[in-house]
Amino acid sequence: MSVGGTPPRNFANPCRFSLPETSAMRPRPMRYGMIVALAFLGVAATRTAPLKAQEDAGLAELDEATQLKLSAKTFDDLGNVVDLAEKAIDKGLSDANKKFALTLITSSLLQRATAVSDAIFRRSPPDPRWPQLRRLAMTDIERALKNDPNFAAGHLLIARLEAMPGGDRERAKKSFDEALRLASDDEAKAETYLARAGFQEEPDKQLEDLNEAVKLAPQSAEAIRTRGMHYFGRGKNEEALADLDAALKLQPDNVETHEARGVALLMLKKFDEAIAAFDKAISISPKLPGLYVNRARVYALKEDFDKAMKDLGEALAIDRNDVGALLLRARVYQVQQKFDDAMNDVNRLLRVRPGLIAGIELRAGINAAQGNYKEAIDDLELLRRDDPSDVERAIQLGMIYNAAKRPRKAIEVFDDVLQKSKGNWSAHYGRADALLSIGKHVEAVADYEIALKEQPENSGILNNLAWVLATSPMDNVRNAKRSIELGTKACEVTEFKRPHILSTLAAGYAEAGDWENAVKWSQKSLEVAEDDDENRPQLEKELQSYKDKKPWRELQNEDADAPKDSKPEEPKPDEPKEEPKSDEPKTEEPKKEEPKSEEPK
Repeated sequence: MSVGGTPPRNFANPCRFSLPETSAMRPRPMRYGMIVALAFLGVAATRTAPLKAQEDAGLAELDEATQLKLSAKTFDDLGNVVDLAEKAIDKGLSDANKKFALTLITSSLLQRATAVSDAIFRRSPPDPRWPQLRRLAMTDIERALKNDPNFAAGHLLIARLEAMPGGDRERAKKSFDEALRLASDDEAKAETYLARAGFQEEPDKQLEDLNEAVKLAPQSAEAIRTRGMHYFGRGKNEEALADLDAALKLQPDNVETHEARGVALLMLKKFDEAIAAFDKAISISPKLPGLYVNRARVYALKEDFDKAMKDLGEALAIDRNDVGALLLRARVYQVQQKFDDAMNDVNRLLRVRPGLIAGIELRAGINAAQGNYKEAIDDLELLRRDDPSDVERAIQLGMIYNAAKRPRKAIEVFDDVLQKSKGNWSAHYGRADALLSIGKHVEAVADYEIALKEQPENSGILNNLAWVLATSPMDNVRNAKRSIELGTKACEVTEFKRPHILSTLAAGYAEAGDWENAVKWSQKSLEVAEDDDENRPQLEKELQSYKDKKPWRELQNEDADAPKDSKPEEPKPDEPKEEPKSDEPKTEEPKKEEPKSEEPK
């Protein structure tokens, strides 16, 4: 999400630079107006009372600190406020004025700490120097809390900083609890619940805190919006939309809410409404590249690539190194099979963000789509070593091994996946294809059957299983009746428009000895196939075989890793041995389609 607010330009020496405009006197989420107002009441009371000179020897410094606090614009100014107030205390102050001076010191330290923290919490992405910024902020907060241990806002800021990676989670938890205990009103409590929700690890506890925040501050657009985004993250898009709409009634021009609403509508596949939401967000903040990227994502899903590219161009005109824009544009180029352009964007992306996993995965997909399997495999193996637990990435690697005609390596990968994710239908499907490629038909059928139970409408699984049941040289594998049933369903799912699936149905009828239907569907497959279809020569051979009343038999043995002197198992003498009609798996994104590895013939 796009986040507003401008952080200080440099924190190497924060005292030299200006405070963010939003943090000069009223930094979020802390509230200093009341503190300063109460402090002035203290000053007024002090001046009206006759005091001994020695009791208020530091009054001049205190007055100077007070005036400087009102006009403070830089970190240096706040540091001077603290120094002057401390000097006033050292010179001597009455009890009332000393209390006021301590309040001034506390509020100035906390204001400075909050301004530093803004570069972490209110900048997207956070300033890359956030660990150093956290240390700077913590130093000021801890000084402030020594002066006033009951300052709830200080405990809340410590909790938020300690909740970050590398922080002390136990201290964060205690600080959240202390901030809630010390909170003076419902608004302050709601603010603390809202912050703690992001700290909670369990979704249900997160929702409990968010509900409490909304209950305490029902007019807080931020609380309602945050709960909506929580619902969105849990896939509860309708609930998310309801909260986001409610937040917009309170803050009609909040760009974050319009953007979040657009994303929720996108997930609900309400594309036109999503575009309207992003249109509104862009009209409010036309210089945020992320808004154009999100709208481009919708256009890409609608396959309106011209508009998608225009928006991505706008995003990159604002920030030429925007990671989201480069990544999505590369994906669109990939879908359009403009592989050189896609690779150029990926390479540029990886120069901006070296090691970005999404970029490396996309590079692997582009290489695989061009048949550069070695490069694709190298990338995915590297990522797999880095995170062996990523099942989806491992499945993609296995599919590419299949496409590279390295089925035994594919089987190793899918075996490993199934150890980690038992019953994973994609792994069973991929392993079945690999087993089919080395002639292990019985094992392949078993895997296809498991996958089919989970995905009964998947045309690839239906087709491949029907094919092996019709064409296997192994008598104990072939089953004409079931092959025809599965082949018919595969044709129905694909609306009788896929030539290789029509030919599978023909093979099933040939196995049953129904030569009339075998010829009929084989001819139909040729009618549907394009003239330049690479499978056309085999389709013609299959048709001739059925005209000769000979069923088709196929036993694959494709393994680039097999020893050079190994020989494939021969099919029965009276049955033609043909090369498979398989295509390579389609690995590109974002357009999600069935892998072409479904077509082993």
